[in-house]
This record gives sequence, structure tokens and C-alpha cells, in this order.
Amino acid sequence: MTAYLAYKAGPAVIDLIREEGLPREQVTVFAAPAGGPKWFVSVGFDRALIRSGFLSHRSGKVLLAGSSAGAWRCLTMACPDPLSSHERLRVSYSRNVFTRRDTPETISSALRRNVADFLTESDIPHILDHPSFDLALHVVRSKGPAASENRFAQGAAILAAAALNALTSRSLDLFYERVVFYTGTTPPGFVRNSYRGTCVRLTEANIRAAALATGSLPYIISGVRDPDGAPNGVYRDGGLIDYQLNEDYSPPEGTVTLFFHYQERIVPGWLDKGLTWRRPPRGSLDTVLQVFPTRAFLDLLPGKRLPDRSDFTTYVDNPTERIRRWDEVSETSDILGEEFLEAVESGTIRRLVQPLVHRGTG
Repeated sequence: MTAYLAYKAGPAVIDLIREEGLPREQVTVFAAPAGGPKWFVSVGFDRALIRSGFLSHRSGKVLLAGSSAGAWRCLTMACPDPLSSHERLRVSYSRNVFTRRDTPETISSALRRNVADFLTESDIPHILDHPSFDLALHVVRSKGPAASENRFAQGAAILAAAALNALTSRSLDLFYERVVFYTGTTPPGFVRNSYRGTCVRLTEANIRAAALATGSLPYIISGVRDPDGAPNGVYRDGGLIDYQLNEDYSPPEGTVTLFFHYQERIVPGWLDKGLTWRRPPRGSLDTVLQVFPTRAFLDLLPGKRLPDRSDFTTYVDNPTERIRRWDEVSETSDILGEEFLEAVESGTIRRLVQPLVHRGTG
């Protein structure tokens, strides 16, 4: 049987998984990365988790954490009808059609429609008081020129941030402040570690603004100004700092952070994509089970590659073909969800899991 998934676990949980497998109650955090249209490869995995109730069958709550498209996936999972909400997100996002004349303002309007499509008024109270899940949505509050909607000023700020980030990721504090919008009675446990940022409670008054902000990539999309209950300012895509996995989510001892990723490499922040030496902070992967597609699965996809934001440009004159390809990726990804559940239920994950080698940046 062809293996379409690979499994890697951090040093604090690999022995546990090799001995006990992955009982549902062991998973207390689900982390979802940013990455634009790459998230379509996770559709089948998400659907399998939702249909099986894999994340909701335990006595305590599971933390759903992510930024950008990852945060949107988490929001759909916390809706009253998560499968329907997830499908509305998939369809709405994939059917976005942009032209060469689009501006940050028009693209923001499209994203606002996407949020409205998958996050209805009746969904919001259920999300805010979910019986099984707490949420942590990563965004950033822009500082100085990075808060400007003038493309020259904002572009200059991004270039300066990228240059300084190559020296140290802490320099991003000059341009962006981490903000996590959360549900639950108290901020999520990871903020008590090395988290440098602000915590804002999600409410009916700010949940749509937070959802839009976490997907508002700078320069391309307009920022979100002054969400209710948050410090005044312009809020943008949380992936700028928390791109794929850049937090020690610190699940309780003996439990696991489940991290389905679209690739093997874990990039901490958006500006780290070209910095091949940059790794997540030391200790942040210790309790992580990373699940990601193998080369054999990628070979099944159109063009044998993941969807990408550049597809909007590549197929700008043929959006029907782009949508067809993204739909095919989503449909094919059901294989991944089925394979994951089979590995867990049969216990074969115990022999499949490999060490998640971590060379943290400290």
C-alpha cells in the first residue's frame, strides 16, 4: 500500500506514541498553519477529523490555534455544523476571481465575503461558548509605517522588516505586535511561556474583524482598523510572525499538539520563507506530532504540486481552470484523512512515526 502521509513527533511525545499510539484523548491542541491556497491539501484531513469527532471526544477542551487560512479552518471546526461551514469556506475561497485591475480594497471586499459565507450570525454564539473547543487566532497589530495603507510606505516597511529579520526574528517587534484573539475563560496556556504580545477576548462584536485581519496579507490586502475590544491600530495577517508553527503551545504533560502541515519544513514566520536556516523556537516542537503528505501524494495532484497564491496570477485569464485544479486537490486529499484515521485506529502509527528533528533558534 502506498504511504501518502508521513509522521514525525517531538522528543517529549514520540515514545508515548510508539507505545500507546494516538488515543483521541491525547490530543489537546490542534495547530493549523497559514499558507494561502496550500490549505486545500488539508481539506480531506479536516473532513475526516470532523466526521469522526476525533478532536471532540475528551473530557477537557481542545485548543484550535492558527493564523490566516489556518485560523479560518479552526473557526469552521467550531461551528454548529462544522462540515457545512468548512465546505462553504472551501467553495467561497476557491471561487474568488481577481483581475489585473484589483486593488487591496477590492481584494479585502472579497475576503470579507468569504468570512461572511462560512461564518454566519447563528454560528458565532456557538463558537464563543463551544463545549469542546477553545480558539486562538493569531494576528498582528502594525506599527509605524507598517500600519500605513500607502503602498510605498508599507512596502518600505516590509523590506526593512525582512532585512532585520534575517539578523534576528526579535526585530519584528519593531514593526508588528503579536495579538491573539481567544475564546475561553482565560487566555490560552501558551501565552504564559515566552509569548510576547497582547491577548484579546473574542466576542460577537470583534470575531468577524479578527477573522478578516488574520487573513489580510500586507501590501496585497487592506488592514483591519480598530477591532472592538483591542488596542487601536491596523491589524494584519498573523502569519507575518506565526506563519506555520512558531509557538510552544504547551499541552498538558503526556498530551500532543496535532499539526497537519502541507510540507515537511516548518517555517516560523512569513518573512522566514527564504531563510533556510531559520527554525521554530527551541522547545516549540517537543510535544508536536507533525503529519504531512509524502512525495507520492503530491504526484497525484495537478502539476504534481501544491496549490499556491501565484495560481491567481498564473490563471488570471482562465480562473475556471484554477478552480478545477483546486477542486481536484480538495477531492484527492480525502485519501489523507482516511489514511490518518486508519493509522490511528489500527495502531500502525506506532511504527510509522519518526523523530521530529529540531534545531531551534533559541
